[in-house]
Amino acid sequence: ENLSRNVPGVDNPMEIGKMAKRMTTLEESLLKLREEKETNKLASLNDEWHSNLNVQFVKGPTNGDASSLTEDESDDGDFEEDVTWKKRDSKAETIKVESVVPNVGQFDLSKDPVVVFIRHGRTPHNNLALFTGWEDPNLAVDGVEDAKNAGRLLRRHGFEFDVVYSSWLTRAIETAWYVLDELDMAWLPIVKSWRLNERHYGALTGKSKKMVGNIYGEAQLKKWRRGFAIRPPPASSYSFSYPGNDYRRTKYVKDLRISFSETLNRSIEQRKFQIHRKFPKSESLKDCMARTIPFYTEKIVPEAVAKGKRVLITSHENAIRGILMHLCEIPEEHMNELHLPNGLPLIYNVKRKCISLLDDGSGRDPMEVHDFGSAAQYLFRPCELTDEDFIFDEDESAVSSDAKETVNA
Repeated sequence: ENLSRNVPGVDNPMEIGKMAKRMTTLEESLLKLREEKETNKLASLNDEWHSNLNVQFVKGPTNGDASSLTEDESDDGDFEEDVTWKKRDSKAETIKVESVVPNVGQFDLSKDPVVVFIRHGRTPHNNLALFTGWEDPNLAVDGVEDAKNAGRLLRRHGFEFDVVYSSWLTRAIETAWYVLDELDMAWLPIVKSWRLNERHYGALTGKSKKMVGNIYGEAQLKKWRRGFAIRPPPASSYSFSYPGNDYRRTKYVKDLRISFSETLNRSIEQRKFQIHRKFPKSESLKDCMARTIPFYTEKIVPEAVAKGKRVLITSHENAIRGILMHLCEIPEEHMNELHLPNGLPLIYNVKRKCISLLDDGSGRDPMEVHDFGSAAQYLFRPCELTDEDFIFDEDESAVSSDAKETVNA
């Protein structure tokens, strides 16, 4: 009855819930970023005013919590770090200066030229902790969701692409399909290359990592998995794991040199001359990088990146690792410490030369949600500023003038 009296035209109180319009997660994120931008402008005008200002970064209704930024003796009024996603808890009080901030929501990435890297969604091999390499499983059910969620996140931020690059392995191709389907861009061309394939694990392919650790020891397992230049045991020439026994590869791969020994052995076996190319029987991370980095610099860059095209690359952890090592200047000794989550878009801003993550609207710390390993400090370097960052439009000038008048008053 009280609701009926206070809300004209509403006879049934249950109708009020239908009338209420809630903000979407994207609207909350945009509002949060706009409020932060306006607050930073006001705070940078005057040191004295800044010292008396109680600046608050509102996380929104997802957690009902707010965090405040206090001034120390060295504060000059300029905010250099985006802290809106950090949680206010006991860990926040001990955050060090060198803490990793993954460039979330700092720039309008939907319009800058970008290269988006997505590691394929999870597969049954991932879920069972098997060495996958060049073995070709489909996406698992949760892997399909990984890919769809990546597409939804890109669509929420208004991303569109001009070209897609992928490997020859099904899990990477399917990831591209599901991402493009969510973006309503299933018609987009997909350029496939074996040079974007996962690292070849040789004789370990298809075997359980736990079983290999029990047989050879955890120390040897770690060397094979994380060693930069250490190759696992090679696959046999007549093993199912050897790529040269797959007609799909022997028929279409033309950019590998010819193997004399394999050509001789197979010609004798078949009793007719057969040219056989030198497919890898085992690869270290260094070997994998020796094919992925040149493909990016000599193929993707001149064909797409240099022409200002927006590029999507769906590939594999070690293949993407190599390209990121080149782009982010990650030291070789730390490459084995970099982990890449399945189905998470990593946005490389070509102009600003940095990797960013997209705000998913949850308000959670990406570094707590995802495991990037200890090499994340090299992956998420601060973005470079461009000339555009020093151009102010009339609206921004008007805001600054009003703020100055407020301070003088």
